[in-house]
Amino acid sequence: MLKPAIFTDRDGTLNRDCPYCHNVEDLVIYPDAVDVLREYQGKGFLVVMITNQSGINRGYFTEREFTEFNHALKLSLEDRGVRIDAIYFCPHRPDENCDCRKPKTALIERAVNDLNIDLERSVILGDRDDIEGELARKLGIKPIILKRGEVPEFHGR
Repeated sequence: MLKPAIFTDRDGTLNRDCPYCHNVEDLVIYPDAVDVLREYQGKGFLVVMITNQSGINRGYFTEREFTEFNHALKLSLEDRGVRIDAIYFCPHRPDENCDCRKPKTALIERAVNDLNIDLERSVILGDRDDIEGELARKLGIKPIILKRGEVPEFHGR
């Protein structure tokens, strides 16, 4: 049976955008994103993180550092009642012109196939209309764009 998903961006949506976040001590969680994910997860949606991480191919951090940061993020979210079901990422720089860099659709297409996701009932959570909003429009699904500004933050766990 197909399940809907909430596809969520990472940097700027779930956590403060550093930029090129990779140090665990820089992890700062946005509570409004946690609330949205918890709500959708409670309705039976899978939570799938989709994130552009060109810092890997730029040499700013390693895939291992990326994985360690994600592990800390997942633990912090679990403490707040949210489970990340899968993570898909694009390590490419914009000039590499890959198919997986958002707002291109390959990351979500891969997740849909891997996880048997009902795309028509799915949504995208992000902080940028030009990226996550555009991605949602390409896929014909609902975007949820969080406006950043004076949003309180959780630090670490």
